[in-house]
Amino acid sequence: MTKNLYLFGPIILNLLALYIKPNPDKILDRMNFIFQLFFQVFIIAESYYYLINVTTHLYNWNLPSSIGLLLVSMLVMYIPYMIVFYGRIRNKLLQLITIFFTFEVIAMGASSLVTYGTIIYFNPFMGLLTNSAFLGALMFLVLTLVIMRRWNYDWPKMRLSKAASLKVMIPILLISIWFIMWNAFGGGNSLFKSFFTFNFSGIAFKPQFVLSGLEAGIAEELLFRYAFLTILLVAFQNTRYQIFYVAGISSLCFGLIHLGNVSAGQSLANTVNQAIFAFGMGLLMCGIYLYTDLFYVPVIFHTLLDALVFSVSGELMSGKVTIADSILTVLETGLFVLVAILLLVAVYNRRNTSFNFKSNSIKF
Repeated sequence: MTKNLYLFGPIILNLLALYIKPNPDKILDRMNFIFQLFFQVFIIAESYYYLINVTTHLYNWNLPSSIGLLLVSMLVMYIPYMIVFYGRIRNKLLQLITIFFTFEVIAMGASSLVTYGTIIYFNPFMGLLTNSAFLGALMFLVLTLVIMRRWNYDWPKMRLSKAASLKVMIPILLISIWFIMWNAFGGGNSLFKSFFTFNFSGIAFKPQFVLSGLEAGIAEELLFRYAFLTILLVAFQNTRYQIFYVAGISSLCFGLIHLGNVSAGQSLANTVNQAIFAFGMGLLMCGIYLYTDLFYVPVIFHTLLDALVFSVSGELMSGKVTIADSILTVLETGLFVLVAILLLVAVYNRRNTSFNFKSNSIKF
């Protein structure tokens, strides 16, 4: 404890948070508010880290009850921070930035700060939850639902729309299942044969791959298909082609976020292909969610797609990208965009009966 007394310095600065005022008008109050706005994100996690380090010889953090308490407390420890600093935000652009910040920094980054380098980090169960980012996804789930309700938005929709047709949903479901299987296990000596020949020999169902798939399905769908869509729908509520703008912007952001995989060691060519594919898939997920009003459908689709691919080829795309690979990516994306547009047109038509479009003859 004597050697690590300096670790308590940042925690002492945390006491300044007790003087935060909801509407600071004095210069010192404003400075403290801004300081705590950025400082608290790290000090909340670091304080927990210091607590674990200091009490390692006094308390058994590896007990199942201790791990359970740690998990529960980590899921809720940022709720006061979110409410105090972001609860009053009404500007839609700031709300989008806030929810992205929550995803990228708080959920995906802060969770690892608590355990990294501590005795808990070497606990296999906690290591699995942290390294797969599944714990961060659960944190993001809690924080997103809290802040979205604080901003007076509805929960994600979970009841099938009465306007949704089984004649549309069943083919999309079957094609989606086929695509998930083909994308992960497509085999054969040619592209054509790979469409109906599956190779399951290289599959490795590791817990981390399954949890990583769940992380992507939960966190990324919450961010782009729930939070972004919901906020953008309100922001564009007076725009004629609201549905198309909202789905396009959300999907574009979903594609761009995958460019960050370059920093994880993935090649630029693979990353660009992945971003293009993600845009098309994101647009399709928007169309399915808006058409069905079932949020869990894109969550399941996304989870299965990623978990199965991870189980076959790992979490990063590897190998040299050929011209055939790029053409296939463009074709896949084009198919996704086409189906998504048809679904979005159907949603537009049922919300705006006066929409005059050449595809009106298609019955959804």
